[in-house]
Amino acid sequence: MARLPKIGEEVWGEVLNEYLLVAHNTDGTEREKAYNALAASVGLSDLKTTNASGEVIKNLRLSNDGTNLVWRRDTLIDVRDYGAVGDGMTDDTAAIQAAIDAATQGGSVVFPRGIYMVTGIKLKANGTLLVGGARFGTRIVRLSGTQPLIDMSGTGTLAGHLKYCGLENIMIHGNYLPGTLVRSYYIDNHIFMNVSFVHCDGTALDFVEAWDSRFDNCSWEDCGNASQPATLFRNSTPSGTFGYSTDNTNQVHFVGCRWEGFRNGAIQLYGAANGSPNLLNGVFFISCKMETWVAAGPALQILPGTTIVFIEQLYIAIMSFDTGYSTPIDAVIDSGSYVFATALYAQWGPGIGLANSLVHAVSGNPHMYHEVGSFYPTEDPASGTIVVEAPANVVTISCISTNRGKGVVGNVATFLQGGQTLGYMFPLDNIGMLKVVSTITNLDLFSVSNSGTRPALQVPNSVDLVGFSDTYVSEKWRIVGASGGAKFAAGKFQIEPTKGYVGIGVAAYTGIALQVQPTTDNDRGLAIVRPTSTASSRLLEFQDETHNIQGQAFDSSGRPMAVGTPPRVDKGDQTTYANPRVQVRDIAGNVTAAVRPSPTAPGVIASITFARPYAAAPLVITINDHSAVAANLYVSARSATGFTVSTRSALTGGSILNFDYTVIA
Repeated sequence: MARLPKIGEEVWGEVLNEYLLVAHNTDGTEREKAYNALAASVGLSDLKTTNASGEVIKNLRLSNDGTNLVWRRDTLIDVRDYGAVGDGMTDDTAAIQAAIDAATQGGSVVFPRGIYMVTGIKLKANGTLLVGGARFGTRIVRLSGTQPLIDMSGTGTLAGHLKYCGLENIMIHGNYLPGTLVRSYYIDNHIFMNVSFVHCDGTALDFVEAWDSRFDNCSWEDCGNASQPATLFRNSTPSGTFGYSTDNTNQVHFVGCRWEGFRNGAIQLYGAANGSPNLLNGVFFISCKMETWVAAGPALQILPGTTIVFIEQLYIAIMSFDTGYSTPIDAVIDSGSYVFATALYAQWGPGIGLANSLVHAVSGNPHMYHEVGSFYPTEDPASGTIVVEAPANVVTISCISTNRGKGVVGNVATFLQGGQTLGYMFPLDNIGMLKVVSTITNLDLFSVSNSGTRPALQVPNSVDLVGFSDTYVSEKWRIVGASGGAKFAAGKFQIEPTKGYVGIGVAAYTGIALQVQPTTDNDRGLAIVRPTSTASSRLLEFQDETHNIQGQAFDSSGRPMAVGTPPRVDKGDQTTYANPRVQVRDIAGNVTAAVRPSPTAPGVIASITFARPYAAAPLVITINDHSAVAANLYVSARSATGFTVSTRSALTGGSILNFDYTVIA
C-alpha cells in the first residue's frame, strides 16, 4: 500500500514512483504478495534499467521492455532541455544544434515562445520538424555571420536527399543582415507551414534540386535586395560547388502565401541557371499575393529553363520604385514554357513611368493567360498589359481587361480581349486569319485575312450579310444576296433598283470616275445635306492634289464662297474662332470671328496667309468692318505671305465680328 513520505527526508515524487513501480505489475494491477517491507527499503536509484552505462537521456520517460525498466526519450524534443534560453540576447546556437542532433530518427524539435539568437543550425536526420509556438511568438534570429541561418540540405545522391523535414508556426528573422535564411539543397518532401521569413538583406530561401515540397500560409517580408530575389529556385549551383546538380527541381507548391516589401522579385524560377540543361518544372501558385513599395524588378520571374508553371489567383501590387531605380517594370516576366495563368491581376501605384506590363512573354512556348487584368491609376503602361516578344510565338489570351493603354502588344492568339474602354477585339498578326465555319456544310461562313497592307473581309459561299433597323423589326439591307436594296453586282454599286445607279470606275460612259444617273427626270441625281440648320461649314469644294480649294467652293446655303485657291484664315489670340466666308483667291474675302468669352484687351483678331505668296508685301490692304460693335479693326502687320487684322479696343466677350478685306499688290 502507499505510504506517506518521511518528514524532512523524502518528497512525494519519490514515494509515488516507488509505489507505482514496485507495488504494481506492468499492466497497472497491484502485486498479489505483501510488499510493504520491500517498498520501504527500495529507492529510485536502486531500480535496475537496461540502458547502456553512461548514456545521457534527456526529456525522460520511464517505461519497460516487458522484463526490466527502461528510460526512453520523448518524441518531442524541447530546445530548453538542451540549454536554449530564448531571451533575445544569449547565443543559443550550440544548444539548439544539440537538440536537433538528438533527433537521430527525426521528430519534432520544439521551440517554446521566445527569441532564439543563432549564427547557423543544420538539420541532419530525415523527418526533423522545427516547431514554434506562434509565428511572432517564436523567432529564430540571425546573431551574426552570413552562413545559412537554417541549413536543410542533404547530399547529391538519391539516398543522400534530406527528406520529410519542415518548419511550422515560427518566424525566421534575418536581423536586416545579408545571408540566406533557409538553404535547401538536395531535398525531398519538405513542408513549410505558417512560417514567416523577415528582414533578410538578400535571398531568404535558396532551393536547389528540391523535389515535392510545399509552402502553406507562409509569408516573406522585407526580403531580397536590388540584385537578389526574396526566394530563389534553381536546378544547380555552379560546377565544383556545393549544390551542383545534374538533376532538377520539381513539384513545388505555394498555397495562400504572401510576399511583401521585395525589391528585385518576390520569387525567381531559373532552371537554366549555371548552365543546367534540365527543366525546372511543376511549380504551383494558388491564392497568393505579391506586393511592394520598393520595386526594382518583376515580382514573379519565370526565367529560361523553367516549364509547367500554374498560376491560379495571384494578386500583384507594385506601388512605387526602389530608391535609385526608374526602369518601367513588368509585373511578371515569362521566359518559360507551358505557363498557365488564370485569375492574374496587377495593381499599380501612381508613380510616373512605373508600369511596363502585367505580363512580358519573352521566350518559350506555349503561354496561356486567362482572366487577366491590370489597373493603371495615372498613365498608360509603357508597353501594354500583355507584351509578347517574337521568340514567344505561341501565346493564347482569353478574357483580358484593363482600364487604359494597349491591351496586347505582339503576336498572340487572343480569344477575347475587351472591356468597356477597349471594346472587344480579336487581334490578328500579318498572316493570321479569323474564320467562322458552318458545321452543316463545313464551309467558311466568313473570314478575315490580315495581310498587313490589304486586309479583307471575305463572305464566300453565298452568305447574306443582313442589317436591321434600330428597333430590329424588319430587314433593311443586304450586301450580297439573291435580293435586296443594296448590293455589289454587275460592275456597279446599286443603291436602289428603281432609282438608277452610281457607277464607280465603271459606268455607262468611259472616262468618268463617278457617274450618278437618275432613272427619271423627276428624280434628284445627288443631294448634299447640311448637318443642322445653323451649320456654316462648306458643303462642297473643289480641291487640287494638295487638298487646297481650287476653282470653286459652296457654303452651307449652296452659295459660291471661293474662286481659285483662297488664303488660309486662322483665329487670333483675342478670338475663339475666325471663319472664312466668300473668298476670291488671294485678292478679297470675308471673315467672321467671335471674341473670347472673357473681357479682352486689344489684340489680334485673325491672321490671313496667302495661298501663293506675292513677290513683295501688298501695296494696299483695305478693311471694311461690318461688325455690330465698334471693333476699331486695322491691319497690324503685312508681308508677302499674308497679313494680320487686329483691334485697337478692348472688346466685349462673345462679340461677333465681320469684315471684308481687299488686297492690291
